[in-house]
Amino acid sequence: MVENYHIDLKKFPLEKFKGEIWDSNPLPSRKMLKDHLDERFKILKENKVDNLQDLASLLKNPKKAREFAEKSGLPEDYLLILRREVNSYTPNPVNLDKFPGVEEGTLIELKSAGIKNSLHLFKRVKTLDDREKLANELGIDEGDLLELTKLTDLVRIKWVGPVFARIFLDSETDTSQKVSEADAKTFYQKLVDINSKKHYTKSKFTLSNVELCVKIAGMVPKVIEY
Repeated sequence: MVENYHIDLKKFPLEKFKGEIWDSNPLPSRKMLKDHLDERFKILKENKVDNLQDLASLLKNPKKAREFAEKSGLPEDYLLILRREVNSYTPNPVNLDKFPGVEEGTLIELKSAGIKNSLHLFKRVKTLDDREKLANELGIDEGDLLELTKLTDLVRIKWVGPVFARIFLDSETDTSQKVSEADAKTFYQKLVDINSKKHYTKSKFTLSNVELCVKIAGMVPKVIEY
């Protein structure tokens, strides 16, 4: 993965991760993450897991998770869910055509240059000069490119997919930096109001979801120039 696209998992301590789990309101399929939390994280610590990068490496694939379950005595199903939770901090790139409201002509021109997803775009738009050069090269509108840049910035945040990135953009809390500085209650109400008017999604989101987004956004590298 390109440097600085995601948060640096080495800088995310295991204790902080435990706290995030404790403060969260997980989906029913992930509620077991809170079971025996102190006991299970003590075992992880005893196995030299100090940060999320250590944990991601330990649970790199289902086979490794099974092997660690046998070694540690931790339940395999718990480790597999824990693995998915860790991976959610480094979300997969989003195909640019998944963002609502993007000009089709812009997508076609970007695709012609091999820029098909948010990671491809991230590499090319970090500075004002980068964006001006790319817009001139492809003959696309700089405003459209800036919009896509902001959407790309937003989907680097855990839990923010292409539809929610669009709602964030419409709220004018439209960069990872602005999300990290937002008042969660005010931000949440803006998102609810926008979605009720524009009907982007039927998915439910709560204030606690938004509070966690604000927290995690603070750890996303602020490397895009505006």
